[in-house]
Amino acid sequence: MMRAALVAALAAIAVPGVAAADPNVPDQNVRESVRDLQVGPAVRAVDLSDAVLPLKEEQAAGGTVTVRISADVLFEFGRATLTATARREIGELAARLRSASGAVRVVGYTDSIGTPAANLLLSRRRAAAVKTELAKRAGAVTIVSVGRGEADPVAPNTAKGKDFPPGRAKNRRVEVTFRQT
Repeated sequence: MMRAALVAALAAIAVPGVAAADPNVPDQNVRESVRDLQVGPAVRAVDLSDAVLPLKEEQAAGGTVTVRISADVLFEFGRATLTATARREIGELAARLRSASGAVRVVGYTDSIGTPAANLLLSRRRAAAVKTELAKRAGAVTIVSVGRGEADPVAPNTAKGKDFPPGRAKNRRVEVTFRQT
C-alpha cells in the first residue's frame, strides 16, 4: 500500500498528466519510467551544510562555561534591541547564572561588514543589552560587558577573496562566560 501511494505521488510530481493513473503499476513499468526521466544539467547538487547554523553553542572547561548565542537570534540586523526570542534565551541562561561564582562576562562581536568603529560600537551596545536583561533576571550576580567588534572571528568573513556569509553569520555573536559552582 505504501509503495502504491509513493508511486502515485512521484507520478503526480514528475509527470503532472499522470496524477490520476493507476497506482498499482507493475514494478517493471515504474523502473522504466524512472530510468527514462532525463534531468540533465537542470538539476544541481545543493550543499546545505552551511545553511543551518546553530543558534546557541556551549563549551565547558575547568568549571568555566561559555554560552555563544548567535546575534542573528538576539537582534535584528544592525540593531542592539533584543528580540522576543532573545529574551527567552536570556531568561533560560539567567536561571543558571544565579548559582555562578565570580563575575559573569558578556562579550559582543560583529562580522567585518561596516567600519571597525561602527562594529565596535554595535558590539558594545549589544553586549550591554544582554547584560541589562541578564541583570533583571539573574539576581545578585555581578555582570560585566564588553564589545570587541569584529575582533576574534570564529570563522572566516571571506573565502577565496569573496564575501562568505556563513562565516560572517558565525562571527555575529554574544558570548556569556561564567564559573559554575
